[in-house]
Amino acid sequence: MLLNQIKILGRVWTQKVIENGITQTAPGSIKYLLFGARPSQQSISIKFGKLGEILAMKMINDSPHLSLLECGVRCIDEESKKNKDFDLVWADHEKKIIGYRELKGNIEMDSEKIPATIEKVNELMEHLTAKEDYKDYTIDSGILNWSIYDRSILTKGKSNIKKCEQSGVKVEHMGDFLKTINFEWEQADYYNYMKELGAMVETGLFTDNS
Repeated sequence: MLLNQIKILGRVWTQKVIENGITQTAPGSIKYLLFGARPSQQSISIKFGKLGEILAMKMINDSPHLSLLECGVRCIDEESKKNKDFDLVWADHEKKIIGYRELKGNIEMDSEKIPATIEKVNELMEHLTAKEDYKDYTIDSGILNWSIYDRSILTKGKSNIKKCEQSGVKVEHMGDFLKTINFEWEQADYYNYMKELGAMVETGLFTDNS
């Protein structure tokens, strides 16, 4: 089952992160004073920022109706040798759609990052639109805030989403994205799985991947 393969991939990736070491809180901080050595929340957030990309790529790559296109750093201007990082790009050749998402684990971006993110999404959309290979395709671009399944639970970050959407850049969450790519993963199970990975980090114990 594809979902089970997705979950195994996330567990194996998390195990490798743990094996490579996660920064611990150290003497000199209040967190260390109150709780002792614990995995640094900042370190976890930075390392796990890639998890959403890895899982989303796997969903698309193994899909019978979608094709994962080149992701990562790509040249968008041969003359100036300008490079940009494409988080997630895929094609639905049957529906003639090219999908592009800028992935954000944390939607609470600071005031400087919001305009930069909007500019990047628009710039990469223009690049994809201009490609001769995609001239007959619709470009579906936006931001994927994958750390939540549904926007209704948000208590922070709504103003950032509003700024993006008012600028014409849509913001999806995991539930929206799953509908877009026609992949089934129930909300409760998604959150339970992510908490499972969090428990692995906190305890340092690996999960059986069978």
